[in-house]
Amino acid sequence: MLYELIEWGAAAVVGQELGMAYLGTQGDVWDAHKDMALASLGGLIAMTITYVINRRMQRDFAREWAESIRVKRIKPLGEDAF
Repeated sequence: MLYELIEWGAAAVVGQELGMAYLGTQGDVWDAHKDMALASLGGLIAMTITYVINRRMQRDFAREWAESIRVKRIKPLGEDAF
């Protein structure tokens, strides 16, 4: 999403007609921004639905999630002592 905003800024700096050609907007200067906003919204909706399903199906979801990201071993695997 950040790339799209940078691209839009670059097109705005170079000028109206050249910027339109650079972006390939086909008449809609906000086309890429709409696409990125809808993709972000879709991702957020999917993550929310997944969270709600997991929360309802697994009562210990929060504890299990916290346990899954905890570092369990301090010593790296596969390292041999010299």
